[in-house]
Amino acid sequence: MSPTRSSRVPYRLRPLVARLYFLRGNFHRHFGNMSGERPEYEWAANDFTRAIELDPDFVSAHYNRGVLYWRELANYYRAIHDLTRVIELAPHRYEAWLNRAIAHQQRGDLAEAIADLEHYLTIATDPAWRENAERQLNLIKAVAVEKAERRRQ
Repeated sequence: MSPTRSSRVPYRLRPLVARLYFLRGNFHRHFGNMSGERPEYEWAANDFTRAIELDPDFVSAHYNRGVLYWRELANYYRAIHDLTRVIELAPHRYEAWLNRAIAHQQRGDLAEAIADLEHYLTIATDPAWRENAERQLNLIKAVAVEKAERRRQ
């Protein structure tokens, strides 16, 4: 949504309209998951973007778009950007740390992935997700050591 389009929405209605775009984005993502059609994911990203333009501090829109970018659209740079914004706005949203770690890992930034996973493990409360994160952390550390050994040779 361009600044002119978002400025057409009365200021008091922006949070409501943002939530409507957020809901529509979730529907498109769901339909994308059901059909496997990439355009559905792109429409979802566009709707989350519109929600963010109307309400820049809309944490859930940043989070959903960030996860969508790394998981369905393989745009790790944008995923990291959105998930970093979630962490800035709501550092207690521990799942953002885990998802950002995965995006860093997919992008090949192993040191960043390790740092995010280590921080996640200090704040996460769900035992199943903690166990998953510990396994991922051990695997990423092993890959980082292997890469370092290859460089030395």
